[in-house]
Amino acid sequence: MDLAESYRDCARLTRREARNFYYAFLSLPKRQRLAVYALYAFCRQADDVVDGTGSSEAKRRGLHRLRERLGKAASGDPEEGPDLALADAIHAFGVGPDDLADVLDGMEADLTLRRVPTFDALREYAYYAASVVGLATLPILNEAIPPTDRMREAAIDLGIGLQLVNVLRDVAEDLDRGRIYLPGDEMAALGVDERALKRRPMPDIVRRLLERQAGRADEYLQRGRRLVPLLPRSGRRCTWLLAEIYGRILARIRAADYDVLSQRVSIPAPQKVWLLLSAIRRRA
Repeated sequence: MDLAESYRDCARLTRREARNFYYAFLSLPKRQRLAVYALYAFCRQADDVVDGTGSSEAKRRGLHRLRERLGKAASGDPEEGPDLALADAIHAFGVGPDDLADVLDGMEADLTLRRVPTFDALREYAYYAASVVGLATLPILNEAIPPTDRMREAAIDLGIGLQLVNVLRDVAEDLDRGRIYLPGDEMAALGVDERALKRRPMPDIVRRLLERQAGRADEYLQRGRRLVPLLPRSGRRCTWLLAEIYGRILARIRAADYDVLSQRVSIPAPQKVWLLLSAIRRRA
C-alpha cells in the first residue's frame, strides 16, 4: 500500500463511521482533512478493539499492539497500511504522539469502566474519550503551528462538552451494554437506579438527573467555543461546525424533554449539509 492508498482507506473509514465528525472534517482544506482522517482511522481501530469480541486481556493485547504501531509511525517507520497516513500526518503537522497514546489509555480504562461515581469521574472519562482526540488534532487545525496553552484548554473543554452530549444521547444504548455514565452520587441523591432508567414513561427524577447533565454539557460547549477565534480560518470552520452540530443535538434533547430512553436523538443529514455550507461561508 502506498501513501495515497493509505489516505484513501482512512477517508473511506471516516466516511463510513464518523457520522457527525465527517461533516465537520469536510470543511477543512484537503491536506488537513486527509491528516484528520488518518487520526480518526487510528482512533477507530482502537474503538474496534475495545468494542469487539474477546476477553479483556485479549483487548489489552490489541491496544498494546496499537501502541507499538503508533511508536513506529511516530519514528517514521510505519508498519501497516493505515499507519503510512498516520506517520505522514504526525510528521507533516507535528501531531503529538503522547496525545494519541492518551487516546489508548482512555480506551484501556474503558474496558473495565461500568459506572462513574461522581461528576469528577465522568469529566475524567470525557477527557480521555474526547478531549485527547481534540488535543491530537489541534496541530492540524492550527496549520502545523504548535498550539498555545489557551488553545489546548479550550479544546479540552470542547471535548468534554461533546462527550457529555454523547453520554446524554446514548443513555439507552449504554444501558443495553451494562454501562451507566451518569454520576452515581447524583443518581443516589435523586433516588435513581437502573430500574428507574429503564422505566417507561420516564420518571421525573430521571428527567431532573438528565437536565443537570445537559446544563453541564451546554456550559462546556460554550467554553469550548473559545477555541474558534484562536485558530486559523480553516480550523475555525471545522471547530465551529462540531460545536454547532452537538449544540443542536443538545437542543433537540431538551426539546424532547430529555426523553433519550425511547429514541436516539440526532439531527438529519440535510441539516448537517446546511451547517457545512454555513461553515464554509463563514468569514470569521
